[in-house]
Amino acid sequence: MPRSAGDLAPHEYLVRGQWPTGRLKKDAPLSAVYGQQFVLRLTEALKVKGEPSLHAVEREAQVSRRTVERTLKGEVLPDFGAIARLEEWLGVDLWPGPELRSASERS
Repeated sequence: MPRSAGDLAPHEYLVRGQWPTGRLKKDAPLSAVYGQQFVLRLTEALKVKGEPSLHAVEREAQVSRRTVERTLKGEVLPDFGAIARLEEWLGVDLWPGPELRSASERS
């Protein structure tokens, strides 16, 4: 999915550590913050699913393995269709919701 407002790839905003568990710059855009949380949730959901291969994800979730691979590396943000298919296949919410907004409002 094309990034808006000229944002860089989410992993470009790391200040310390490695993607996706590293620390983002304080001024990282919301796309990077949400992208990082999405990848953390996706990684966990894939572990629970038994760590399927990217070929299996592509076949069963109907999401390109290249999209999943690049998303996991923080190179891209998935489009809404990919998010919906992954959430449906994994049976979990992957996109951050009110809990992330509430945390950012407290900061």
